[in-house]
Amino acid sequence: MNPACRALPRRQGVFSRLPLKCGRHYSLHHPRPVLLASRNDHTRASCTHHLRAQFPHQATFRATSTMASEPQFATGVDPQQALPLLNALQGQGWSLDEESIGIKKTFYFRSYFKAVSFVNVIASQSATKKHHATMTVRIGSVDVHWTTHHPRGLTDKDISMAEYCEQAAQLMGAVEEGQGKKCGPGS
Repeated sequence: MNPACRALPRRQGVFSRLPLKCGRHYSLHHPRPVLLASRNDHTRASCTHHLRAQFPHQATFRATSTMASEPQFATGVDPQQALPLLNALQGQGWSLDEESIGIKKTFYFRSYFKAVSFVNVIASQSATKKHHATMTVRIGSVDVHWTTHHPRGLTDKDISMAEYCEQAAQLMGAVEEGQGKKCGPGS
């Protein structure tokens, strides 16, 4: 066994992750396990045998990568209509996620209150549209990730909600990355 491979503690809850001996975490809320993170830098190939041993009923595993690729649109989405809108968002700092099935961006704010207010504005619109993002709030920034789970892939809902995020960020006074509030002494 590769010395870098080791078992990780199992986390409980709705968003729990299944630990693997190779130190990679897989999401349990997708039909097939999806790689979320890697804890060490040994290659995926060196731990493939661990994956097959722990998930014998699964034929394939989709590993994430940071390489840019073509967007994976959901069934029923017309790429001819969606691509120009997606390209416009990418010009505003949005990028495809690791699986190319969603889009993500980090917004920066001068205060924690403005960051939380931004999240509340997005949450309100999300409830209206019945389409919800994954958002991570920090002291002066908010990570936003839009994707559609059923049917799986990028949809016009993701694109329109990303456009709404741009409008809300402007309303809440979003700033450039270096101008956002930072945690620590003297901030």
